Amino acid sequence: MPLAYETHGTGAPVVLLHGLTFDRRSWHPIIERLGDDVHTIAIDLPAHGESAGPPAYIDVVAGQVHELVEELGIEQPVVVGHSISGGVAMTYAATYPTRGAISVDSAFDLRPMIRGIQQATRAPSFEQAFAPFQQSMRIDLVPGGVPQEIREDVVLGYWSELLHADPEMFQRRIETIARRVTVPGLALFGDSLTPEQREYFNAFAPTVEIEEWPGHGHMLFLVDPDRFTARLRSFVASVTPVGAL
Repeated sequence: MPLAYETHGTGAPVVLLHGLTFDRRSWHPIIERLGDDVHTIAIDLPAHGESAGPPAYIDVVAGQVHELVEELGIEQPVVVGHSISGGVAMTYAATYPTRGAISVDSAFDLRPMIRGIQQATRAPSFEQAFAPFQQSMRIDLVPGGVPQEIREDVVLGYWSELLHADPEMFQRRIETIARRVTVPGLALFGDSLTPEQREYFNAFAPTVEIEEWPGHGHMLFLVDPDRFTARLRSFVASVTPVGAL
């Protein structure tokens, strides 16, 4: 199934991927600030926004994104992913030609999340199961909010691989993918990591720089869009050869 998308500007290509329950509109404040000198491609994930098709595993989504990138004639984009799409961005960077990847508040150690999902889905209703995850996003920090559609079939579809996964075995897969990322990367977090989390991240993803924005929460790119846009610009400039635009 083709993915819905929109493009803006010219220059260095930057693919923007939203998080679970959101859509490409969440990137509009950043696109507006980037202006016309960056070529942005904002994409709706499968079963989100205007993209049809069922929910898909992360590696499948990365493949679908690459198909679209090829159709558009784009070579070596910078891929930016928020939340679940942080995993898509890093999987893309580990698998397909790219200049770099940015992960926005996407956990590297998924074992606590897997156990949390498996525990949450034992709740009497989906609303009760999803409530802790919704609260943890701190959307209240975003001025004006953000478009969101919470659909049980979509959320559970994206969670399906984790619902029956062994946390330790699944994490080994994450480590394998991370080792294959050789291009520059940036992992932004809306709160502080523990020293143990930073050490673990650095051990398996040495090309990825960690940056923490305490107090900004899960939606950090919308809590301070000016700061995020400036950071994105600096990253894109650092991985774009002079004269390559």
